[in-house]
Amino acid sequence: MAQPGTDTDAEGLTQEARALLDALPTPSLLLDAEGRIRHANPALERLTGHPAEALIQTGFDLIRQPHTETPDPARAGPQEFPAAQADGTSFWACLTTAPLPGTPFRVGQLLDVTKRRETEGALALSRQREALGLLTNSVAHEFNNFLQILIGYIDGLKRRLGDRQEPFIQRAISRSADATERAAILTRQLLAYSRRIAPEVRAVDLNAIVADLAERIAPDLPSGIRLIVTPAEGLKRAISNPTQIEFAVRHLVANACEAMPSGGTLSLSTFRVDPGDRAMQQPGEGSVGILVADTGHGMSPEMLARALAPFQTSREAGRGAGLAIVHGLMKRQNGTITLDSRTGEGTEVRLSFPAAPDRVLH
Repeated sequence: MAQPGTDTDAEGLTQEARALLDALPTPSLLLDAEGRIRHANPALERLTGHPAEALIQTGFDLIRQPHTETPDPARAGPQEFPAAQADGTSFWACLTTAPLPGTPFRVGQLLDVTKRRETEGALALSRQREALGLLTNSVAHEFNNFLQILIGYIDGLKRRLGDRQEPFIQRAISRSADATERAAILTRQLLAYSRRIAPEVRAVDLNAIVADLAERIAPDLPSGIRLIVTPAEGLKRAISNPTQIEFAVRHLVANACEAMPSGGTLSLSTFRVDPGDRAMQQPGEGSVGILVADTGHGMSPEMLARALAPFQTSREAGRGAGLAIVHGLMKRQNGTITLDSRTGEGTEVRLSFPAAPDRVLH
C-alpha cells in the first residue's frame, strides 16, 4: 500500500474526491496544497461554461475578470470577485474553501451570488437616493427663494428699461430673463425628484426634440468637439416628458464634453427596440430612446459599476449627483438609463422610453 503523502496516494484521494464532488448539485472543486484546481465537477462546468480540463489547466485566471485580483484558495472565509463565463457574461462569484482533514487538499464551492449583490446594491442605492432627495429638496427650496428675488428685479428692469434701445441693455434683459426661466425649470425638476412626483408624460417626437436641442447647444460646444446628429427613420413617439428629456440630455452632453478636453466627437442619435424584447418594461409596444456617445477617456469597470450612485464621480468633489438625478427622473417616466464605457474608448449612454402605441412617424 502506498504511504500517505505519496503521489499514488494523493492521486487515489483525488479519484475518490472526484466521485464525491461530481455527485454534488453545487459548483464544487478540489484544490491541491498550492491552490491549483485538481478537479471541477459538472455543476462548475455549467456555471462557468468552461470544461473541467480548461479550469484545471488555467485555474481561476480563466474566469476572473481582467484587472481583478485572483482569489486566494488558502484564505479562510468566503471571497467574492467579479467573474465571467465562457460566453462573456459577467457574474459575481463567491469562493469558499475548507481543508480536507488528513490531506493536503482543500474542497471548495464557487457560487453565483449576482442576485444577492444586486439586491444589496439596490438597497444601498435606495438609501443613498433617499438622502440625496432630502438634500435636494432643501437646496431647491432655498435656491427658489433667491430665484424669486431675481425674477422680481428682472421684471422691474423690463418695465423701466424695456423701451431703451441700447443693444447691451436689451441683450442683458433678454439673457437674464432666459437664464432665470431655465433656473426655474431646473428648480422644478429638482423638487419633482426630491418629492418623488411622477412627471406629466405624453407622446413626444424624440427626433424633433434631439434636432432642436442640437441646434441650440451646438454654438456653445467647446472648440475641437464635433457634433453628429443621427435620427432613426420611422421612429414611434415616446411616452415621456420633453422638459425632463432636455434636462437629461444637457447633463449627458456636459459630461461628454468634459470627457473630451482635447476634442473629439459627440454623437446624438435616436433608436428603437422592436416589440417583444424581453429587456423592455413594456415589451408589447417596444421602446424608443436617445443615445449620447462620446470619444472621450471613458470609465474603468469599477467606476462604471458605480456611475449611477449618488455622489459618485470621476471629476472633482461635489459633482457626482447628476447621473443619479437623471436615473431617478428616468425611472419616474417608466424609462431606463444604461451606460457602456471602456477606458480610453469613450462612453455611450442610452435613455430608453416606452413607445407610444399605434403612432408611427413618417
